[in-house]
Amino acid sequence: MTRKALMISAALTGLAAAAPAFAGSTLYALPLVSGSTSTAAFGVTDKLVVTGWYAGSSSIQNGFVGPADGSDYTTFNDDGAGGTQPRGINKKGYITGIDNVDSGDVTQYVPYERSPDGTITDITMDGSPMNYLAQGINKKGVFTGSYLDMSGNILGYTGKNAQFQNGITLPGITTTAVAGRGINDKGDVVGWYADASGNEHGFLLSGGNATTIDNPGGPTNLEGINNRGEISGLYTDSAGNRHGFSYDIASKTFTEISIPNATYVEAWGLNDRGVVAVDGTGANGVVVGYLYCPKARDCPSSAARVKRQPPVLHRPLRLPATQP
Repeated sequence: MTRKALMISAALTGLAAAAPAFAGSTLYALPLVSGSTSTAAFGVTDKLVVTGWYAGSSSIQNGFVGPADGSDYTTFNDDGAGGTQPRGINKKGYITGIDNVDSGDVTQYVPYERSPDGTITDITMDGSPMNYLAQGINKKGVFTGSYLDMSGNILGYTGKNAQFQNGITLPGITTTAVAGRGINDKGDVVGWYADASGNEHGFLLSGGNATTIDNPGGPTNLEGINNRGEISGLYTDSAGNRHGFSYDIASKTFTEISIPNATYVEAWGLNDRGVVAVDGTGANGVVVGYLYCPKARDCPSSAARVKRQPPVLHRPLRLPATQP
């Protein structure tokens, strides 16, 4: 089923004043979509085109896409009062996401693919709309996500052209649930799985081989992977707080992404320069979208310097599960 998205282009006012770039890591707060009270980032391209959601006084989530400086955001909502949440974007401007997110019921979510001209197509399996979500999408248009079957099992999958293609299995790993979340141009997939005890772990599926990747801080969800062997994701600590991180496959090290005064941090997609789409919430409960840039030159000039976190060597860990 194909639908034309409602599109509203809005130039943002009140951009932050330019500040000098710094040599170390930087954190760039995304300008709010005009008329919104919160904006969250989920995906970012090499050219710093960002997609995510925003909300105003009604709290309904709407989608946006555009340059990170906020100069030419395009907004869209394919599902009216049900809300929409863009999740991933590729180099050609194709976006994956989910409708009906305000229902709070993943079986009622409707995953979709949005083309650069604004056409939104619901993702189907054998001609029937799927549920749950679609997230990462690579330059070939292959995306990954997860759905619930009739028995309530969470199953990972890959698709293309708004259609299911293949299920995801993790050779050598016993799972009770699998969710795809990120995919690079080589077809490497990351996400999370639940083991026989229901504990969540991150996974990397590459060349037919599956590897468990757990952040030492807690149950881990991997959310994005680029073409340089870098992964983004989040973990939940023993107090229930979420933390964002990046992970280098070659060195097997985690680097935590911190946001000053944020009560939680979530890291989503990343580009080939290692720039990560991040969101965080302060004490006032307002969600703010950010770009985390390991190198200052890859962030907009108004980005603020942040303290570089020491890398942590990857060691397997088994902790209680968190929600996906």
